[in-house]
Amino acid sequence: MSALIVNDLDCFYQRNQVLKSLDLALDNNEIVCLLGESGCGKTTLLRAVAGLQTELSGRIQIKDKTVNHNDINIPPEERKVGLIFQDYALFPHLSVFDNVAFSLHKLPAKVQRQRVSDVLALVRLTDYADRFPHQLSGGQQQRVAIARALAYQPDLMLLDEPFSNLDHHVRFQIIDELRELLKSHSMSALFVTHSKEEGFAFADRIALMQSGRIVQIDTAQALYSHPDSRYVADFMGLSNYLDVLVRDKYSYQSDLGVLTCNAIIERAINTQLTLLLRPEQLAIEIDSRGQGIVEQVNFLGAYQQITVNCLNKRYTVKESNNHGNCMQYKVGDKVSLTVLSHDFVVFDKE
Repeated sequence: MSALIVNDLDCFYQRNQVLKSLDLALDNNEIVCLLGESGCGKTTLLRAVAGLQTELSGRIQIKDKTVNHNDINIPPEERKVGLIFQDYALFPHLSVFDNVAFSLHKLPAKVQRQRVSDVLALVRLTDYADRFPHQLSGGQQQRVAIARALAYQPDLMLLDEPFSNLDHHVRFQIIDELRELLKSHSMSALFVTHSKEEGFAFADRIALMQSGRIVQIDTAQALYSHPDSRYVADFMGLSNYLDVLVRDKYSYQSDLGVLTCNAIIERAINTQLTLLLRPEQLAIEIDSRGQGIVEQVNFLGAYQQITVNCLNKRYTVKESNNHGNCMQYKVGDKVSLTVLSHDFVVFDKE
């Protein structure tokens, strides 16, 4: 049984179609991140699953229960979902204990107390039960929001930009803690963010959205290394593009020389294609006879990023700062570029 199934979901907002025949499935105990540019439909999809979005068609199923389909539209409070928002949505006049207990009002008082005590212990806030939100740090407030969602014991957790208000050093600590909590309690989650780094750290799979559709869903590593399109490639990281010509079944001809492939090229000889090259898939070397000129050098700690103009095309190269001994390139240096061996990703030439 899947934790969430979305089939052929359409959504309109003021006559504009926001979601377009969208399909998505989450396995049990899986965390999926919705990633994409502003306005692509990420939050709309989250709201649709939560029951907060109108003008929908299609089917949404949470666990074994259909919550949206034709005349079926189960209200949000009956969908058994936990919600964690960007602003935490804590009640300022209620204590930490009462904020967490707010959604448990139908339970006996004894059960409420035990449930709240258990989840506060999970998020390490037992000693803060009597404090009010204004007396807590941002990270502590986020833990209260997490505790409140967990106390409800939902079938599915929905998170809308939950870490964006946290300082960088706190953010990834909270991400690690929440991921561990969800995994240890066999809970599934759908998570919206604008940050690739957050998605990489928190999710099992990433669903990249564009104009109301999921254009590719896979692990972060697969989306980065084997994107289905240039849109996916560019969204997932810095990209260089090299025009290539199919030379034979195992090699391409390019401005950077003959490139030998690990697998058979399933394209006709002389077909023009575009090869994706990540900055770390290029090697750079000082070369008095090289055809590249260094235009910019940015030292970024663990690596340096070098911009090279080679035959009137700009390439970005990332060189690791191994043991603090990376080569010190200067603007104007003549260099050569070499494509390192890797699994080639090519697109049709635009």
